[in-house]
Amino acid sequence: MLTRLQWLKAVPRPLRMLHGQLARRNINSFTVEEVRRRAKTEPKLALQGDMPHVMADRKYKYSEGKIYHGFQCERIEYIPDFELMSCTLRHVGTGTEFWYIDRNDANNVFSINFRTTPFDSTGLPHILEHLALCGSKNFPVRDPFFKMLNRSVATFMNAMTGPDYTLYPFSTMNEVDFRNLQKIYLDAVFRPNLAYLDFLQEGWRLEHKELCNRDSELIIKGVVYNEMKGAFSENSQVFTQNLLNNMLPDHTYGYVSGGNPLEIPKLTHKDLVEFHRKYYHPSNARMFCYGSFDLMKTLAFVDKEYLSQHKCIDNSYSRIPKQKPWQQPRNVHIPSRLDSMGATFDRQNQIAIALLMCDTTDIQESFELNVLSEVLIRGPNSAFYKSLIEPNFSGGYNQSTGYSSDCKDTYFVVGLQDLKVEDFKKFNVLFDQTVHKTIEGGFETQHIESVLHNLELSLKHQSPHFGNALLFNSTSLWNHDGDIVSSLRVSEMIARLRCSLKENNNYFQQKMEKYFTNNTHKLTLTMSPDECYEENFKQAEAEMLKQKINALDSKKYKEIYENGLKLEASQKGTENTDVLPCLSLNDVKEPPKIPTIEVQTVQNVPTQLCKVPTNEITYLKCLFNITGLSRDEVVLVPLFCNVINDMGTANHNFREFDKLVLSKTAGIDVKLNFVENVKDAKSYRLGLMMNTHALDKNVADMFALCEELLLNFRLDDTDRLKMLIENYISNISVGIASSGHLYAMLSSAALVSDAAKLKSLLSGVDHIDFMKKYVQQNSTEQIRDRLRNIGSKVFSKSNMRVAINSSEAFQPTALEHYENFLKNLPTLKNMSAKSELHLLEPSFQHFVMNIPVNYCAKSFFAVPYLHEDHPVLRVLAKLVSAKYLLPVVREQNGAYGAGAKIGSDGIFCFFSYRDPHSTKTLDAFDKTYEWLKAESNKLDQQTLFEAKLGVLQQLDSPIAPGNIGIDYFLYEVSQEMFIKYRSRVLSVTVDELRNVIEKYFKKEPKHFGKCILGPANDKLEQETNLKWQIIS
Repeated sequence: MLTRLQWLKAVPRPLRMLHGQLARRNINSFTVEEVRRRAKTEPKLALQGDMPHVMADRKYKYSEGKIYHGFQCERIEYIPDFELMSCTLRHVGTGTEFWYIDRNDANNVFSINFRTTPFDSTGLPHILEHLALCGSKNFPVRDPFFKMLNRSVATFMNAMTGPDYTLYPFSTMNEVDFRNLQKIYLDAVFRPNLAYLDFLQEGWRLEHKELCNRDSELIIKGVVYNEMKGAFSENSQVFTQNLLNNMLPDHTYGYVSGGNPLEIPKLTHKDLVEFHRKYYHPSNARMFCYGSFDLMKTLAFVDKEYLSQHKCIDNSYSRIPKQKPWQQPRNVHIPSRLDSMGATFDRQNQIAIALLMCDTTDIQESFELNVLSEVLIRGPNSAFYKSLIEPNFSGGYNQSTGYSSDCKDTYFVVGLQDLKVEDFKKFNVLFDQTVHKTIEGGFETQHIESVLHNLELSLKHQSPHFGNALLFNSTSLWNHDGDIVSSLRVSEMIARLRCSLKENNNYFQQKMEKYFTNNTHKLTLTMSPDECYEENFKQAEAEMLKQKINALDSKKYKEIYENGLKLEASQKGTENTDVLPCLSLNDVKEPPKIPTIEVQTVQNVPTQLCKVPTNEITYLKCLFNITGLSRDEVVLVPLFCNVINDMGTANHNFREFDKLVLSKTAGIDVKLNFVENVKDAKSYRLGLMMNTHALDKNVADMFALCEELLLNFRLDDTDRLKMLIENYISNISVGIASSGHLYAMLSSAALVSDAAKLKSLLSGVDHIDFMKKYVQQNSTEQIRDRLRNIGSKVFSKSNMRVAINSSEAFQPTALEHYENFLKNLPTLKNMSAKSELHLLEPSFQHFVMNIPVNYCAKSFFAVPYLHEDHPVLRVLAKLVSAKYLLPVVREQNGAYGAGAKIGSDGIFCFFSYRDPHSTKTLDAFDKTYEWLKAESNKLDQQTLFEAKLGVLQQLDSPIAPGNIGIDYFLYEVSQEMFIKYRSRVLSVTVDELRNVIEKYFKKEPKHFGKCILGPANDKLEQETNLKWQIIS
C-alpha cells in the first residue's frame, strides 16, 4: 500500500559500517520527511537480557534432550515479554547452532549467520557476501539473489556484512516462498560457485576504458569498489569507522570489514575462496528461524541437504578475544573531505570521547550501561545534553554518540559535530566536569524512570518486522556465544536494575566512577576537513593504479583484455532462469486481510477508528490541514515541527515537559505531511501530523499532554530556540551522500511539478541551502515570531482529522478521553482544502558535491495512483529495474544500484546509487524505450508475472497495528480501492504493458527533469547537449 515500509527496493546492498551497523543488500525506502533522519543511530535498548527463567510447567510440542532430524533440542523457554517460545537446538554432526522462535506471527524469518573476522581492509567478507549470492551448485545462474527479488513476495531479502559477522536473512508471509528462499540461501552460502568473473564484477578488476580497444587506458572497476568509495564519502561514516578501528585496534576491529577502496585491489580471488572454505563451514554457522511455519520441514531439509555432509570442526579460530585495556588514554586526529553542503569550513570539525565498557556477553551489565548511557545523553534532562548541547558551541551530538554493543567489547561514545577546532579543549573540559558533577550530584529519579518507561512501552509496541528486529538486535551477542535467550527477558532486567537503584542510591554513580573516572581505556578522536582530501584520494588511487599496471607483463595484459570481453559477454548473455523457484498466481491471488475501519464525526472532527489487537496500547494521529498557510509560512513548517515539542509550554518548562511526555507516552512526534491528489494529480494538500501512542492506562495523560502542547506551546526562550535551529541545520546536512539517490529523485521530481518543487524545498537538498540562508538573513526573534504565528493558525478543530487505533475492549474509554480532549481545542478559520498543482517545462540540475561518485535521477509525469494505467506502469517499473537497469547500470557500468519506480503522485523516476558515471547513466535512462522495443518479443507471461510479484512485495507488506488504516487516513484510498488496485496489478496483460510503453515512453515527455548529485563535470553540457543549472 502507499505508506507501508517497503523493504525491497531496486538499490542493492548499501554499506553502513558504523560500529556494527550492517552492510545491506537493499535500501529501505523512507518518506521524504524521514530522509534526513536516515543516518541517525537509534539506541538499541530492547532485546537485552541476563538470567534464564525456564517455564518447567508449560507443555510444548518439542522436548529438551530429544533429537529432531539431526538436531538435539537443548533449551526451551517461554518469554512472556514478547509472547514467544524460544527453542535452541544444536546439530549433532556439525555443532551448528539453531535458534527457533515460535511466535504467532505471519511474517516468518530465516537467516544463516557466520562469524567472519578479517585481518586486513580488502573487504574480503563483504565481497564474499556479494559473491555467495551470485550463483551456486543447484542454482547456477548469475546473481540469483536479484532474480529472486521478482520471483518472490519476500517482506525482506538481504545480505549483510558487519565488523565480525556476515548475515543472510530473509522474511516472508508465504510458506511456499519461505521454502523457495531457504533453498536459494542455503545453497548460496554452503555451495556457492564463487566464479572468477563474478569476483571481477562484484569486487574489483582492471579493465580497458574502451572495452574493445586493448590500447586504451586501464581503469579500476567493481561494484564493491564503487560502493566503498561512496561509503567513504560520508564524513559521519568515516568518523565512526575510524572510531571503531582505533577504539578496538588489537584484533579484527582494527580493519575495515567492508573494505577500504585503496586496499580492495589487494584482494585475490584465491584469498576469497580460502576464506569461504574456512569461515563458511557449518561449525562456524548459526541459523535463525522465526514465526509460525513448520520447524520440522526446515530441520529435515537443512540436515539432509547440507549439514549431514559435513563433520564438526573446532571453530575457535574465529573467536574474538577481549580488547586488552590501555594503560593510558589515546588521542587520534583524522582528516575528512570538505562537505560542500555542510557548515562553514572553520566549523566542519568533529570530536568524540569513547570509553571501553564491558564484555557484550555480560548481559545485565551491558543492559544497565545502555540505560545509563540513555540517562546521560537523551533529552534536555540528561547531564551531557545540559553541558555540551545547551551552551550552543556546536551542531549537536554527532552520529557516533551512544552506547555501542555491536562488538565483543562494548563502549560508550559522546561526540559533537560542527564545532571550531579551538572548542576541542572546551569539549574535553566540559566532559570531565560533567562526569565529576554527575558523580557528586547523582541522577534525578524521574529522569531515570522516564527512560525506563520508554523502554517498557517499547516492549508492548508491535512491529510488523519484529522477527527481523529480534535477529539484528541479537546477532552480536549470539556471535560471541552470549546467552541470547536470557537477553529477551527485558522486564526482569528492568526489575533487577530498579531493585539495585532502590537499594543503593549511588548505584549509577559507582558505575560512572568505574567506567568513566577510573578508566584509562579512553579514546579522544577528532576530525577536521582537508580541502585537498579528495585530491589526495585521487592521487593515492592513481598511484595504486600505476603500481598495479607497472607490475603487469604481456600475459597479464592479455588476460585483462580477454576477461573484460568475457565478463561483458557473461553480463549480456541469456540464462536459463527456469532452475530458480518461483511462486504461482494461486500463491498470491488472495489480498491480505485488513480490519474494518470506521469513520465518525466527533464534535465536527472527522475521526477514523480501527479496532485491532494493540497489546494494551492506544495509537493517536492528529492531522491538521495547513494548506492555507502562506508560502513564507510553509517553508518554515519543517523547522516548526522540529522545535515545537522541545521548547516547553505555558505550564511546564522544556525539562519538565520532556519528563512528563516520556513518562506517559512514547514521545509526541510532529512532522510535515505532503499529499498529492491520487485521483487526478491536479492538486495537493499540506498537513501537520501529530503522532503518539501510550499504554491504555496512560491514555488520559496522553491526551492531556497533547492538549497542553497544542494550546500552550511556548517559543519565548530565544537562546534555546537559536540552539535548536542551529542543531537542526547541522543535522539536515548529515547523510546526503549515503542517501544520495533519495535526494536526487526528490530534486529531479522538483523539475516536473510545482508541488514536487515545494516538497524538495521542504525536505530535499534545496531545503539545506534555503535554511542556511534564511537563518543568516533573519534574526532568531524574527524566526520565533513567524513560528509562533504558524502555531496560532494550525491547531484548530476546524482543520483537523484524527485516527485512533486501539483494542476493541478499550475503544469506548479511548473515545471518552478523546472527546474531553476535543472540547478544549479552538475552532479557527477554515484552511484552504487544497492547492492547485502545475506541471513545469523540462529542466536539468547538477548539485556539485565533493564526492567521488554520482547519484543520478530522471523524472517525468505519468498518471496518479488511481488512474487505470498506474498499476501497469508500476509493473513496468519493476520489469525495467530487473531486466534493464540492474544489468546495464549496475553490472556493466559498475554502479552500486539502479532502478525505476512510480510514486502515488504520478511521477515516474529512474535513479542510480553510488555511480561512477553520470551522463552515461542518464543516457541509459533515455534509452529505456529502445531497450523495451528491442526486447519486446521477450515480454512473455513469466517475465510479466515476475514483475507483478515485485509490486506485490510492496502492496502486501505487513502493517503495524498502529498504522492500519493509514492509507485511507492520509490519501483517502479505501480498502476497496486497494483491493481493486491489487487486482489490476495481477490482471495486467502483455498487450497492456506494450500499450503503456508506447503511450509514455515512445516520445520525450512534456514534463520531465534530470538531476545529478556528484563531482564537478566540465563536459556535462557537451556530453548531453542540454543546458544545466549548476548548483555548488
